[in-house]
Amino acid sequence: MPKKINIEIAETLEFLRNEHLKAKGELKKDRLKVLIYIKEEKYYFQSDIAKKLGRTEKTVRQWIQEYAQSGLSSLLKVSSGGNNTRKLSEKALELIANKILDAETTITSYIELQLIIEEELNEKIPYGALYSHCRRKHKSRLKVARKSHHKKDEKAEELFKKS
Repeated sequence: MPKKINIEIAETLEFLRNEHLKAKGELKKDRLKVLIYIKEEKYYFQSDIAKKLGRTEKTVRQWIQEYAQSGLSSLLKVSSGGNNTRKLSEKALELIANKILDAETTITSYIELQLIIEEELNEKIPYGALYSHCRRKHKSRLKVARKSHHKKDEKAEELFKKS
């Protein structure tokens, strides 16, 4: 049989509901819902709350333990996000902006832009980082016309058409 939740929630139900309305992000909202469900005595077992929220029982248990040990402020602190170390330097960002936003640019691909950055700044930038930065920040779409479409020879085309 699952263990019954035996914890006292210090905050008022009204305060928790207001915080839930103000919270940004599903993780914070779900953490507050756990406290609300316990305070309302709507659910008595961690497994029931976990099923209701679509989370694992272990996750709900950890949230309850975090609240019991450190309080609400610690529970609402979300420290996930992974490794967000920047791969592009300020100089590289400036060079990218200058090259992409220049109307007279001759750059036709992100690989070409990658090589220019490597030549001028001696920085090796991963293609994925460069591509996503250019698409996200500058809304760029570097495309090269296919050879068959670029400067078509009208006379050569006439040979293949049926008369």
